[in-house]
Amino acid sequence: MKNIKDNSLDVLLIGFITILLGIGLGFLYTASQPVSDRFYGVPYHIVLKQAIHMGVGLVFFIFAIFIDHTIYKKYIKLLVFITLILLVITLIPGISKEIMGARRWLTVFGLSFQPSELAKLVVIIYLSSVLSNKEEYILDFYKGVFPPLCVLGVFLVFIFAGNDFSTTFLIIMCSFIIFYLAGVNIFTLGMMSLIGLLSSAIMIMLAPYRMKRLFAFINPWNDPLGSGWQTIQAMKCFALGKFFGVGLGESTQKNMALPEAHNDYIFAIIAEEGGAVAAVFIVILFFGLALIGLNISKRVENKYSYLLASGIIVMIFIQGIMNIGVVLGLLPATGITLPFISSGGTSLIVYMFMIGVLLNISLVNKKGLVNENR
Repeated sequence: MKNIKDNSLDVLLIGFITILLGIGLGFLYTASQPVSDRFYGVPYHIVLKQAIHMGVGLVFFIFAIFIDHTIYKKYIKLLVFITLILLVITLIPGISKEIMGARRWLTVFGLSFQPSELAKLVVIIYLSSVLSNKEEYILDFYKGVFPPLCVLGVFLVFIFAGNDFSTTFLIIMCSFIIFYLAGVNIFTLGMMSLIGLLSSAIMIMLAPYRMKRLFAFINPWNDPLGSGWQTIQAMKCFALGKFFGVGLGESTQKNMALPEAHNDYIFAIIAEEGGAVAAVFIVILFFGLALIGLNISKRVENKYSYLLASGIIVMIFIQGIMNIGVVLGLLPATGITLPFISSGGTSLIVYMFMIGVLLNISLVNKKGLVNENR
């Protein structure tokens, strides 16, 4: 009976992810049809590409389940070094690919990937490793907090330099929670919050297009054909979808009215075609996923595994809620995707790998194989 209870969280986690991936493919197919048809000549190009990425993600997912997560702690310096090098290369014109003013993509052998997506995972592993090692100094700012804070700052500078404010902000939020869970004192956390808020405000004010997004968030009707267009079109999706939706494949907003319908704004298409019922179901799935992940982390006995599990689930949950908040008009536009559902190969593969790591943490903890001194 205890075995069944112990395994129930793992089964639930796999079940929730499977449902999200299935819903993602279904709605991505319908949301991406107009764009696929227009740019590639076939209606299934984008969803087929996503399915291939999902297959690759499945390989990484299985790999992560069977590889002891403590090995990442052993090689964390190498992981940090490689990721920072990739982020630097991303900033070099002619090598990286610039899309909509942002340098986030590298292309190798015709395949594009985003180092900033890898950075999300590496930052979580790094902070979990260092803060668990410095547990006895965690209340000493200079010995326990300042060194990892400096490395985190380097990551953030390189990611922001690629004009990726959304990922920068997401990593800041997730890192803050990891510092909190590690036991950093309230005064230090308060100062970090203040610096984070001031830095975010400066980053927004330095870019005119970010200021436009902020004003569009406050009142999209001030510029309905410009910066407010996406927000207004997303609102129309909810109005058209009502309670039960217009039906799968019947969206009118996806026909070039709503930009990024298959990407950042796919939640709006879900609301239009599946109605409030489908939209609420997606929100429930993300909250359920968060509860499952946090329950797994609470059962973990060693600090490194606890911080790693918590960081993974917090990262996924915050990104999901941020995306949904933007589509609902509750947050300014960020350009951030909906995990497991939006189109995006690197994001999908990295997040599937993260879930695999989370399952490994659960399995290793149950077997009692983790040695705190490793």
